[in-house]
Amino acid sequence: MLKHIYANLVQRPTRTLVSMIAISIGVVLILVSVGLSYGQLNDAAERTRRVGGDIMVQPPNASLFFALNSGTLNERIRKVVEEVDGVESVAPILAKFISDKFHLVFGIERESFEKVNSTLRFVDGQIFETPDEVIVDTMYASSGNLTVGDELELLSRKFKISGIFEQGTGARVLMSLDTLQEMNGTPDKVTMFFARVKEGASVDEVFERIQKRMPSYKITKTSELQEVMSSTAPGFRQFLSVMVFVAVVISFLIILLAMYTTITERTREIGILKSLGASKTYIIQLIIKESLLICAAGVMLGFVLTFVTIQLILVTFPTMPVYIPGLWRVAAASLATGGGVLGALYPAIKAAQLDPVRALGYE
Repeated sequence: MLKHIYANLVQRPTRTLVSMIAISIGVVLILVSVGLSYGQLNDAAERTRRVGGDIMVQPPNASLFFALNSGTLNERIRKVVEEVDGVESVAPILAKFISDKFHLVFGIERESFEKVNSTLRFVDGQIFETPDEVIVDTMYASSGNLTVGDELELLSRKFKISGIFEQGTGARVLMSLDTLQEMNGTPDKVTMFFARVKEGASVDEVFERIQKRMPSYKITKTSELQEVMSSTAPGFRQFLSVMVFVAVVISFLIILLAMYTTITERTREIGILKSLGASKTYIIQLIIKESLLICAAGVMLGFVLTFVTIQLILVTFPTMPVYIPGLWRVAAASLATGGGVLGALYPAIKAAQLDPVRALGYE
């Protein structure tokens, strides 16, 4: 049977190749969409968590995606958080999305940030000391070939790079809070506060106290950021569901069309097989296995094209995080193959039901 299947595929190379490419497109759609979505979520959650502190305070109805809300929280709220029993220190942060460079900038208050944060590690230089200095992470510096002392233009203003820190803490660029507030046109406003709990105090208890003191504000434990962001990301699950649906439909329709056309062309051949004693089960298995072979080749091609696509994205946007969970690779392969098999099912049944006498007379 395998020789027969292989011969059929080789005999129609164009149709086989087109079917493989269609299956691979479905795989690429799923994996690239998942990679970009999970990459952004995981990167944002990890870098936010590494800012420091145990609890994050935001305005009511604020998004955990800081590009969607910038400078909406009054700095005076800081005193309210500091007065909560169990809070050791509070650091205000203003987030600003730079659309032309596609990254976030954090405005931080140096003294309070150093009390809350413990992960900032410099590979060169030091933290800014003047309003016209900024620090950048290693990925940002590498993508722009930047070194300490270089000039960097942000929001039509020029800054000097005073230090380069290991990527993974906060935003790609950190600057003085006062400077970013001035540039953003939001004096005395911040995006969020990070609160560190006193040593020995219970984070859960302090969290409940802040919630009770500030019932209308959005309070989040930094240890739960990734889970919360995944569940509350605007349109995240809907977007992935649409991509999966499109991929399965593409696989289903292409294989259905390819197999149905193949059955029509091979009517006489199927009639010969049935006259020689081939059962309906044998005919169905023949068609299904042929579609499985096409799907398997298409999935492998899809993995290769996904790798190439991601490399092209990273070349264009070096700071763009991409992460594809292993389970999604299996899911993409299974969904594409499942759609292909379903698409081959009807043509297979139709072929099995052909009358051998009429099939032999088919021209």
